[in-house]
Amino acid sequence: MVKLVTDKKDIEKIINDKIKGRKLIFTSYYYLGIDKKGISHDKVLDTFENFEKVSFIEIKSLKYGDIGYELFYKIDEDITFSIATCPRNGSILLIHAIEYKRDLKKRLKKQ
Repeated sequence: MVKLVTDKKDIEKIINDKIKGRKLIFTSYYYLGIDKKGISHDKVLDTFENFEKVSFIEIKSLKYGDIGYELFYKIDEDITFSIATCPRNGSILLIHAIEYKRDLKKRLKKQ
């Protein structure tokens, strides 16, 4: 099940409680994904810290029962960047990063 968070105060709370200030751990799936999609690691790092650009968060239960938080950053009108994370033991796993070159309003309406 996926929960969509769009309220700015709720987004800030999740970022402050679950994501900000934690040690980043990059999964092998993350590295394979950015390489396949042609996204630079530096771009992901630069985007990740711009929490004020997060327009919504999807919260979902992951394969082994962990809770994942996918952050969607509004870069400009037709570009949204998503970074999937999973908080674990005081650190945070970065699972994947995707750059969408289209409007994601349809994705928001499905929820």
